[in-house]
Amino acid sequence: MKKTRRVFPLRGAPVCLKVILLMKAVFLFVLATCVQVSAKVYSQQKFTLSLKQAEVSSILTKIQKQSDYRFFYNYASIKKLGKVDLDVKDATIDELLAAIIDDKLSYKMNDDHVVIIANQEETKSIALVKGKVVDAKGEPLIGVNIRLQGTNQGTTTDANGNFSIDAPINGVLEISYIGFEKKIVTITGSQTLNITLVALPSALTEVVVVGYGTTKKIDVTGSVASVKGTDIQNLPVASATQALDGRAAGVNIVRNDGSPGAASSIRIRGTGTLNDANPLIVVDGVPTSDPDALSDINPNDIASVDILKDASAAAIYGTRAANGVVLVTTKRGTYNQKLATTVNFYNGFSNTTKYLKLLTAPDLYSLKRERYTNDGVAIDAPWNDSYYATQRTDWQRAIMKTGHVINGDVNLQGGNDVSNYYWSTSVYNDDGIIDKTNFKRFSTRFNSEHKVTEWLKLGENIQLSYANNVGFDNNNSQTGLIFSALRFNPAIPLVNPDGTYGTSKAFANQLGDINSPYATIQEADRFNKKYRALANAFAEISFLKELKLRVNYAYDGTLNRVYNFSIADVNQARQNTTSQLTQNEGETSSQLLESFLTYDKVFGKSHVTFTGGYSYQNYKTYGFSAWRIGYDDTSVDQRVLGTGNSQFNNSVIPDQWSLQSAFGRMFYDYDGRFLATLTFRADGSSRFAPSKRWGYFPAFSLGWRLSNEQFIKNISWISNLKLSGGYGELGNQNITTFQYASLIKLGSTYENNGYTFGGVGYTGAAVSQLANLDIAWERTAMTNVSLDAGFLNNQLTTTLAWFNKNTKDMLLAPPVVGSAGSVGIPLQNIGTMNNHGVEVEVNYHGGNKVKYSVGANASFIKNKVTKLNGEGTFVGATVYGRSSQEISRTYQGQPIASFYGWKTNGLYQTQADIDNDPALKNDSRKSSIRPGDVRFLDLNGDGLIDGNDRTNLGNPNPNVTAGLQGSVSYKGFDFSANFTGVFGVSLYNADRMQGIDPTYPFNLYAETLGRWTGPGTSNTIPRLSLDRANDNYRTSDLFVESGSYVSLKNATLGYTLPVSWAKKATLKSVRLYASGQNLFFITGYKGYTPELGYTNGNLQRGVDVAQYPSVRIITFGVTVKL
Repeated sequence: MKKTRRVFPLRGAPVCLKVILLMKAVFLFVLATCVQVSAKVYSQQKFTLSLKQAEVSSILTKIQKQSDYRFFYNYASIKKLGKVDLDVKDATIDELLAAIIDDKLSYKMNDDHVVIIANQEETKSIALVKGKVVDAKGEPLIGVNIRLQGTNQGTTTDANGNFSIDAPINGVLEISYIGFEKKIVTITGSQTLNITLVALPSALTEVVVVGYGTTKKIDVTGSVASVKGTDIQNLPVASATQALDGRAAGVNIVRNDGSPGAASSIRIRGTGTLNDANPLIVVDGVPTSDPDALSDINPNDIASVDILKDASAAAIYGTRAANGVVLVTTKRGTYNQKLATTVNFYNGFSNTTKYLKLLTAPDLYSLKRERYTNDGVAIDAPWNDSYYATQRTDWQRAIMKTGHVINGDVNLQGGNDVSNYYWSTSVYNDDGIIDKTNFKRFSTRFNSEHKVTEWLKLGENIQLSYANNVGFDNNNSQTGLIFSALRFNPAIPLVNPDGTYGTSKAFANQLGDINSPYATIQEADRFNKKYRALANAFAEISFLKELKLRVNYAYDGTLNRVYNFSIADVNQARQNTTSQLTQNEGETSSQLLESFLTYDKVFGKSHVTFTGGYSYQNYKTYGFSAWRIGYDDTSVDQRVLGTGNSQFNNSVIPDQWSLQSAFGRMFYDYDGRFLATLTFRADGSSRFAPSKRWGYFPAFSLGWRLSNEQFIKNISWISNLKLSGGYGELGNQNITTFQYASLIKLGSTYENNGYTFGGVGYTGAAVSQLANLDIAWERTAMTNVSLDAGFLNNQLTTTLAWFNKNTKDMLLAPPVVGSAGSVGIPLQNIGTMNNHGVEVEVNYHGGNKVKYSVGANASFIKNKVTKLNGEGTFVGATVYGRSSQEISRTYQGQPIASFYGWKTNGLYQTQADIDNDPALKNDSRKSSIRPGDVRFLDLNGDGLIDGNDRTNLGNPNPNVTAGLQGSVSYKGFDFSANFTGVFGVSLYNADRMQGIDPTYPFNLYAETLGRWTGPGTSNTIPRLSLDRANDNYRTSDLFVESGSYVSLKNATLGYTLPVSWAKKATLKSVRLYASGQNLFFITGYKGYTPELGYTNGNLQRGVDVAQYPSVRIITFGVTVKL
């Protein structure tokens, strides 16, 4: 039997594979080591120690670090032993303790616990203390720390809030728990305690990540938005990016496509550049160049997402922070925590949120024939064949089905007094609503931390993931799968009686020979695989209590493999009638080395925190692309690059760059009233010429906490009131490498710079790009002013912020005259752009038996290109092959990617309307225009309709984005919902351009039935005609629609079983839940979805080219804690 081997000739693949296998081996070894910690083999442990005049307490500490033993003792009793000499070899624990304490103290051993207590009289003073710790609502608190003051003896509460501890009479217990006030209890004897802890206001305890450190949220003087991991876990989303939608003011999540695994774009406080506007993604302290890095992470592994929005907060990342920074912190274990296991599973289904209304075959047949009648010409084939008057296929429903979503993950976490760990693994699979569209991800993570000594801490974060995304081209006319389904003739069958696929070959002479969407799906042979290893290791050295040094090393490696085989029988379009194989490979790797010092000290009323360090990061990419056409034999074993008939084509694209940086930040707090943050970063990037490589990015912010002033402090209902403001500059280096250099291209044919002599090709060379040694950083200056307030013990919190973001020296390749030839023009710093606006956030929580919370946020943003190399310069973007008519144009004085074209004033209803229209006074086409044609406006008043009458038709950048979240819980029941809204935005329905255009033989929207057939019959749908003299379907406001909408993005209903029920199954807790995504949209938009992203980078947004529809997902799941 002959087997097929698909060979991937990527030179770096073996290296990347070895790294992944090595990291897997390391992971398994570390996991096995952690499991071994629990093994009960204590009696077999041997110790060799040689110490002179050592404190007994220090000896016991050394034993703990070398073994699994833990000691509990009274410091006063141990101190009485004084210093001892110790010299033992291969001693058991009993022999070792005998040598240390002799007969002065007694001890008792229980598995790995060694309890040393005072002898004789002191023994009589020991009491057994039991108790239960609850919150103000009487709910048990799990994991509360119970510690005997003055000793290292302690314990934690169990799942029911219970604890027990041996403690001396008159001893003092400290009861502490994160987010609650500490409580002190004096021991009077053996007793049972009932302890109630009082919760601190959340604003006083909430900590946010700010880059190279953390700080309390109430002390932040910059603009930082935080989303907790608990807010996004267990939602039916492939990427945490989707779950962030609507949860943070000023953060707009743009879904570019509804297909499984499709990447989403993040825009923070608007689009700030014509180039790459993606924010910097930092995962556990590691900056990544992948804008979709969140799709490789299991959302249930995320502890928090902190978004740095202004210069003061983001300047610590300098050159890569102009578009904002997204800091992702994954979960970790906790010291002195028993092993806790969580298993989560959900399963569900998905459907399209909408079907478009299209013509049936009889209606299409009738309307197409009407074109000929209106034009007074004979009806061409095949519209004179009644075969096409019979409905045979609903192509939308033929390719769409009910999808299936499944997710399973498990995590283990815990720790002792010197180590903690967190391990998880997950499987996510999304079979899309279109057959053979699928996204599958496997991921595993291991995080741990170890206190090697009192002054040294080591740790690592390891993430391994594999993803396979199978989809189709949905952003292209003529070949896009959704486009084909909307345009394919409904009279054509899925499969002909002879078993062949139904095709549109009969319409080839009318430019209607498009691909059968059903055949395209059935014969699909493709994949897009991604392997990723992201790991970092750190060492933290504490020189003093206040001074720490942290050193990080990180590796981020990605390997992409793309395979696509297209069969000629499927590709009926005339421009592609032969089978073709394409294989792409891409390897990206990054290494990071950084070290930084942190100094944190309180001087009287002053609190100073300083962070300063150095960072070096390099990136390498290697790409290989190969394709071949002409496969006579399309059997599976022949679908390899070596069997095609055409010339083998390939290209290799290596690239590398590096970034070297120094950074510093100082935070100052005086008396809890006056706050200041100073930040500076210097970046040197190899992307720029040697003389322009370094950029310097300073920022500062000031804060005044009015609530700590005497004139407000005594107002009981004001809990927090802080006014802050800041300014800073950030950079953007997101451009391709060697833009500053002159590039030369070699080739052996005329088409690629070669020469031909005597029929033989010879290598030639030509300049393909001019040099620009002056190319420099894009710089973004930001100003931010905000007011944070908390009322009623911070049950009600609000934030009001104003910002102004100016991008200058924006990089753009200016247009050149045709005489310059085809040489590439380098980028130049010739543009400026402004984004400014206001953000509002309001949150409230309360309730006793019924707990509830509600939060709302809104952002009001205005975008404008303020300069673009002079008044007449513009950058246009086209679609559907209309190269002479931009749908979007970016130019001075307007928002980026504004829709551009002709304005209309309905339809001409009579010939008199045409004759008397001054807009056609000098127009040579006047005699060809008929009633029922579109009436275009002559904006410049020259008496004719031409390109000079085009203007701005709408803004695809929303003026307002909003989110509304709410949750309520009662006993074991909980419900939460997240609404999103977008307002003041325009969309261009480019699919409708052809969806109502009768000149093509495609199927049409059902609204075409309301076309103009005589005076007064319609003022929006033109007459049916093959005549394009008036070009009724050019880019105009006929196809610009409001994109405003409100959506119920997520909703979850859950029930947690009573603890007593779970305990019967030896479980800690069981929660059942149902969750939904994209449950409904309220919108007036006519297309599939108003959530339209980018189809040509930042230069084209909100253009509907028949993308994959939005998908409604319903899942049912269970979370079990063991």
